[in-house]
Amino acid sequence: MVYLVLLSSIALGALTVFWFRLNDPRHVKVLNAFTGAYLFALVVLHLLPDLYEAEPGVTIKPLIIGGFILLGFFLQIALDAISMGIEHGHAHEIHGRMAFGILAGLCVHAFVEALALGQSPDHQTARDLAAHHFLLVSIVVHNYPISIALLGMLLQSGMKKSRALACLGLFAIMAPIGVFTSTYTGLAVYSHYLMAVVIGIFMHISTTILFESEDHHRFPIGKMFAVIVGLGLGVLSVVFES
Repeated sequence: MVYLVLLSSIALGALTVFWFRLNDPRHVKVLNAFTGAYLFALVVLHLLPDLYEAEPGVTIKPLIIGGFILLGFFLQIALDAISMGIEHGHAHEIHGRMAFGILAGLCVHAFVEALALGQSPDHQTARDLAAHHFLLVSIVVHNYPISIALLGMLLQSGMKKSRALACLGLFAIMAPIGVFTSTYTGLAVYSHYLMAVVIGIFMHISTTILFESEDHHRFPIGKMFAVIVGLGLGVLSVVFES
């Protein structure tokens, strides 16, 4: 089921491009503003506090957790140099091998994010399940505008539709591969630290989206509305889950 949910947001992104023609950069920026606010709310209200709350008999070392959060934050900065910031709404005119560089950065990003979704039956509590649920929702919501931006950029570069969809498909399967890898190689045992890395990634992406302004430091009304809606839904998601 997790694999299907992860794939669904990418498929919905493709349908959005072909049916609704919403791959215009202005529309993608509004979608990213919504997802940025939503991610930020979930991180601050649930994922981050939960990370520092130890289960009975488990010792949490805040310094180590903080180190992994920083690792995720700066890992995303490095990935931005490859993907050209498409994770937070930066659409570009692309040509030649540039498309494959962007795709490579996005694939690594999707794979690393999904590692924290791996499940270990021997190390699973009710709180782990809640964190797993919020992380899954976060990744799905986050990947939707990315898939729109990626497919739109590939098509606008002159790439054939079949080839563009193949590239999108490669990006789509990276998250399921990440979940599979984590679950069946034993990495899921370290889900606490993997979650810290993902939180660092989310913190970079969400704050970059939220703090970016347009020319003359204006914050467009449409983007402001999307941020308010995303923040509100994030808060409600945590409140009703508690």
